[in-house]
Amino acid sequence: MDLFIQIIIAVITVAFVILMFFLIQTIKALTATLDEVRSTVGELKNDVSQISGDVKEMIHHTNEMTLDVRTKLRSLDVVFATIHDIGQTLHSFTGVMKETAVGIVHNMKDKAKTKPEVYDEQANQANRKSSGNVTNALADGILSSVRIWRKLKQQ
Repeated sequence: MDLFIQIIIAVITVAFVILMFFLIQTIKALTATLDEVRSTVGELKNDVSQISGDVKEMIHHTNEMTLDVRTKLRSLDVVFATIHDIGQTLHSFTGVMKETAVGIVHNMKDKAKTKPEVYDEQANQANRKSSGNVTNALADGILSSVRIWRKLKQQ
């Protein structure tokens, strides 16, 4: 029986040695993996700090570009206001011209039907009246142009 116990102790010892060998191999592999993880984390710290610096710089440049674009858009406000004034002037001018033309045509038709000699006198009056409207429209246009010119000179 002593021999049997010695054989069992020897088998247990061999099994324990084999178990320890594989456990040591596993621990070595884990150590190598942990070293790689440490180096990767160190590299990531460097990369993250570099990227954060780049991001800060990019945000700064973006802010500068935004301010530049805002400034340029403000300068375009004057141009669009000028275009609006020109459009209003042209609209007034064409409205006056249209009314004048309609009035002249209407007066000509009415006078042509009634008396030819009266027609000539009233046509002259209508022409004088329409030239007054045209003159007013031209004056409005000139005033608007002067206002626009002053705004452009201020910029």
